[in-house]
Amino acid sequence: MDKNFHRINGEAVKDANIKSCCMATNRLGDLNTMLNVLEKCQKSLNDYLDSKRNAFPRFFFISDDELLSILGNNDPTCVQVIR
Repeated sequence: MDKNFHRINGEAVKDANIKSCCMATNRLGDLNTMLNVLEKCQKSLNDYLDSKRNAFPRFFFISDDELLSILGNNDPTCVQVIR
């Protein structure tokens, strides 16, 4: 997927005409494949966050971005803002 993304971006840089960029051979198939992989990743991330929220109900009250920040940080003071 990453190679397709870089290839498509490289082609778009070389030819700034949006119509020719969109009409490239198998472009729709490549984009649909990348979308499917992205959706699978998003579902896995949501499942992971839901498992953490089920383990710690207080996490239901914070956004996904904040929860990812807390889970990705080793500093216990990041859970509560110090004032």
